Amino acid sequence: MKTVGFIGLGNVGSKLVGSLLRNNCKVFVQDLHKAAAQPLLKNGASWCSSPKKMAELSDILITCLPSPEVSASVMESDDGILRGL
Repeated sequence: MKTVGFIGLGNVGSKLVGSLLRNNCKVFVQDLHKAAAQPLLKNGASWCSSPKKMAELSDILITCLPSPEVSASVMESDDGILRGL
């Protein structure tokens, strides 16, 4: 089974993660606000401490972020996705 990492748990992201969980995917989640992840964690998702760690642990990465600036930060920061690939 592939492991999916999902960053961005707003209105769209949380629904997409819910669908992955209902289809028995192993999902790591991350968001600026851990409270957004609580319902997903109760349904089987696992919290990941950083985008870098998520990239290290996941076979597939999905982001659902609000702007190009936020996307660049998640990808390019010292603890970002690119550092974990």
